[in-house]
Amino acid sequence: MEKSPCVRICALNADRVCIGCGRNAYEIQNWSNFSDEIKKLVKERLASRLEVMLAELRKNKLDK
Repeated sequence: MEKSPCVRICALNADRVCIGCGRNAYEIQNWSNFSDEIKKLVKERLASRLEVMLAELRKNKLDK
């Protein structure tokens, strides 16, 4: 069974992506219904999503 990537920092940004784990609202709501194969695919995308969010935060901070 594929473990949840939740890190207990549960807050969605304006794009409805969790700032803690990187999952979108749909993925969070449906995690328990996903097959292990789908869960693995979701997990493979999380690092890049979090990197994009971090880059956007840095850019916004520098623009101010």
